[in-house]
Amino acid sequence: MYIKGSEPFRIIRHVPFYPLEDFQCGPASLASVLNFWGIPVTPEEIAIDIYSPSARGTLNLDMQLYPEKKGMKATQYQGSIEDIRNKIDSGYPIIALVDLGLLIYQQNHFMVIMGYDENSIIAHSGKERSKTIALKKFIKTWEKTNFWTLWIRP
Repeated sequence: MYIKGSEPFRIIRHVPFYPLEDFQCGPASLASVLNFWGIPVTPEEIAIDIYSPSARGTLNLDMQLYPEKKGMKATQYQGSIEDIRNKIDSGYPIIALVDLGLLIYQQNHFMVIMGYDENSIIAHSGKERSKTIALKKFIKTWEKTNFWTLWIRP
């Protein structure tokens, strides 16, 4: 289940990666997690159902409803670093919403978190597979979304 380096580093293997296409981070993140659980679906198929051109993105509620439509359980909630670590340790990749904008400019972005160590998280984010993100930087951007988290499971 875990690979990479020493014991303090934990990462779930075989979480599929779908590079981001034009504001499609929601569909790409869902495709990643759903395919991990054996539900074959592409970001393009998901985008047809849930992408909102007027919002230039995907609504949080649709991120929860789509997996449920596919027979999965999905819960959105205010997460914590401890919760993410517990989910990863239990074999669950997690979707987090972060705000990458500056000052008053909001730029929400969904990413799939599938690993961590003491000072960082590992996520499929945008066009980057298994990106290492410093924990302090991640928390700063995640906090701006009130620590929005999506847990999808069978």
